[in-house]
Amino acid sequence: MMPLTLMAGCSQQSTPQASEPKPTAAATNSSNTDDQPSLAIVFGGPANDDSWNEAAYNAAQALKEKGVKVTTSESIADADVARVLRQYAEQGYDVIIGHSYNHQDAVFQVAKEFPKNNFAWAGAVGKTSENVADYDQPFYEGAYMVGLLAGKLSKTGKLGAVYGFDIPACHAMGEAMLAGAKLVRPDATLTATAAGDWYDIAKAKEAATAQAEAGVDYWIGCGQGPALGTIEASKQEGGYATGYVGDMSSLGPNVVAANIIWNMEPIFSQMLEDTKSGDFAKKYYRLSVADDVVQVKTTAVAQEKLEEDILKQIEATREQIVSKKLKVPFVPK
Repeated sequence: MMPLTLMAGCSQQSTPQASEPKPTAAATNSSNTDDQPSLAIVFGGPANDDSWNEAAYNAAQALKEKGVKVTTSESIADADVARVLRQYAEQGYDVIIGHSYNHQDAVFQVAKEFPKNNFAWAGAVGKTSENVADYDQPFYEGAYMVGLLAGKLSKTGKLGAVYGFDIPACHAMGEAMLAGAKLVRPDATLTATAAGDWYDIAKAKEAATAQAEAGVDYWIGCGQGPALGTIEASKQEGGYATGYVGDMSSLGPNVVAANIIWNMEPIFSQMLEDTKSGDFAKKYYRLSVADDVVQVKTTAVAQEKLEEDILKQIEATREQIVSKKLKVPFVPK
């Protein structure tokens, strides 16, 4: 595959579900030192999802291997997140993350109760407090590069985006893909739909199938369910899809043309460093292309279908983003 760097990594792993957050042998590391901050993460879905949660889980495991005390809880319902966050705070974890946009209320509520612990949530809107950080998800930069190949692979020029919800981070992905596509196909159009759920594959597939009836034949999804739903629709209707913050190639070898991959280790590492130095307050972590936090990887499907000049143009675009010669438009709504 041809790697196009912007944010990094996912691989299939299996983790035990933790309904009650308790430090275990798997969640801790004996090399952890007393002055090294500890990390706890709450997931709204399974940790081995080839996508959003797995990106964070893999980063956490990489830090654990470096001696950080780490624990995670997966498949926690939104209504139960505050309880789990609270228990981690009571156990003394230094940095506690609610890894979902939906975790906003729970994170800010519990953070007020435990002002000596640091918290973070996946808002990508810059909402913070003295002990709550937010972290950006600039997948739109990757989506811009995906647009270059989408514009060439699409037979109709009609592109589709399916979002879990039409939040700024998702909306910007669809708009950026369209902007990239217009560089190689000026008549390209975008149809966007919010499925109303981050994990419901059937809802997302239904939305993508409806778009296909209007001529859409290349998709991007924002959220695990939307990504998997668009892959399934691509198989059924004929077309191509994009892997979301993980390598989803194996789920649709003949239809996944590119993967946007998220490397979260630098984000979590910076949170731990800032906690140790006392510089965590009101932080909005905005690591992106130049930090090797987002990557785009084209697949064999794209490489077989596209001419070499398009693949080179994608790489050249990445280099322009890294060097700041190109600023990808961020269109949040």
